[in-house]
Amino acid sequence: MTLQSDPANSASTFKLRTALIIAAILSVGVGAMTTNCADPDLWGHVQYGREVLRDGALPQTTTWSFAAEGAQWVNHENIAELLLAWTVNTYGVRGLPAIKLILAIVILGLMIWTARRGACGWLAIGITVLLGASNLQFHWHFRPQILSYVSLAMMLAIWQHAFHCPGASFAAIELPVFGRQMRSLWLLPPLLCFWTNSHGGFAAGMAMLIAYHGLVSLQLLLAHGRRAAGLVGLLLLVTIASGMATLVNPYGLTLWKFMLAALMLPRPEIADWGPLELWTYESLRFWMLLITAIGGFTFVMRQQRRTILTSQFLSQAILMMLLLWQGISHCRHLAIVAIVCGFFVPTALQPLLTFATAGFQRRAADLVQTNAATHGRYPFLVSGVLTTILIFNVVRLAPQLTDVSVDRAEFPVAAMQFMHDQNLHGKVVVTFNWAQYAIGCFAEEHDFARQSRVAVDGRFETCYPREITDIYFDFWLGTNDPKQRYRSPQTPAFDPARALEFHAPDLILLSRGQGPSVREMQRHSDDWVLLYQDSMAQLWGRQSIYNVRTSSQFLAASYRHVTDDLQTGSVSWPALPVGRMRHQQLASSLH
Repeated sequence: MTLQSDPANSASTFKLRTALIIAAILSVGVGAMTTNCADPDLWGHVQYGREVLRDGALPQTTTWSFAAEGAQWVNHENIAELLLAWTVNTYGVRGLPAIKLILAIVILGLMIWTARRGACGWLAIGITVLLGASNLQFHWHFRPQILSYVSLAMMLAIWQHAFHCPGASFAAIELPVFGRQMRSLWLLPPLLCFWTNSHGGFAAGMAMLIAYHGLVSLQLLLAHGRRAAGLVGLLLLVTIASGMATLVNPYGLTLWKFMLAALMLPRPEIADWGPLELWTYESLRFWMLLITAIGGFTFVMRQQRRTILTSQFLSQAILMMLLLWQGISHCRHLAIVAIVCGFFVPTALQPLLTFATAGFQRRAADLVQTNAATHGRYPFLVSGVLTTILIFNVVRLAPQLTDVSVDRAEFPVAAMQFMHDQNLHGKVVVTFNWAQYAIGCFAEEHDFARQSRVAVDGRFETCYPREITDIYFDFWLGTNDPKQRYRSPQTPAFDPARALEFHAPDLILLSRGQGPSVREMQRHSDDWVLLYQDSMAQLWGRQSIYNVRTSSQFLAASYRHVTDDLQTGSVSWPALPVGRMRHQQLASSLH
């Protein structure tokens, strides 16, 4: 008697195992890219979104600044800020890691789906997802950029569907069938509209779209000549429509004028815009991704060397090289390189893996066939390993999905509490990376007359003229060295002390790690008094306000706190001040 397996049961087992493989790969990828630390700009993004939800309109000029009142604000992150604000308002702080998890699954899920559609094996997919996610981690924060990454992933998925062709060769396509397939490109204009209103990365997306559509058009013409004119025309129409879609925003063409002007300016003060450090431990993940991509594309393009000009891998490789140049020049673009590799590399890597593992696969198949016991246990062994990987990553990720931590060694939590306790408010110059945290704290004061304002914050050129930000970077960095600074030609001569008088600030909250600003305050101690200090922060107040007994805001020495208290540990976001100690002390002293 011969035992026949139940086809329905086998199909069900296959689907279950496939789902387990996908879940394991997703868990590894999400685990590699997930962090739950607060980003310096998170408070601002949530606050700006809340104000739009409250007012029902976009602000046209700078908010929360005493130094740039009335300056135009071109905000290209509206959808992202509305999403962050709505998430916090609806679900609280736990909603933030949840929404980030969902978006991570969308990106990695699209990578897996397109790779499987391209007949890639699970090993190629797993390697690429892990390396792509690892390189994405550095920029996977609670910031509008994550919607840029999701939009990019969607654009790549649309491309992979629209341009899917037998053997990755445009010469092998049937033009009528390929034309119907390319209709999915009409999803790109609405996607670009969404992207434009979510984050400024849409400019990079539009540049990629123009470049890739141009490359594919050339390859179609090389492969099919005039017969491909209709397809090339479709690509041209979609490209034009996508460009027009970017004009559907609150600022119209002004947004593009702003973006192009901003992209022309160097930003040596901002670490994200600096070059990628290639010879550090952190860069190891980049090198692994690069070597994998080069290995896969070199092998597959060597196989297709006779038809290379019409190979889909050629246009993909050219686009990746252009992006790689940008990723090395500006480390913030490394995330774009990682996502593009996640979509393009698996199909290039698969032939190399098939060649490299052919012998191993034959030996494994022979072993399974000659050992009935192994044949029966093999599926259970694989399922057990996958389940273990899945459980391990879920357990490891769980704590990060319930909280967003604010590191006391990175943010002035204690200093903001001191300001709150002592009822210190007014015009405050706050170190650049802390300014939006300060805005989040100041917004908790519901009496508008007592709400503090910062000088400048992370919105940078979107709402601050460069001539104004230069004043404060002169103070914080203490140099006008072109290698470290870009100063506008319209900015007055370098003067670190100008920040102490421009629009007459009341308080200066600075990082002790920024030596030039600390030394500048010490040089002007006749005009400024140190009110608070710990291991990382200093708070200075204007002498005429806080050190003159006849002043209504005089702060006695007994209320000041000047120590080297070490700031350690973390608190949950938003890490806002609690209570009002000085009011309580004053009230108790009256009884």
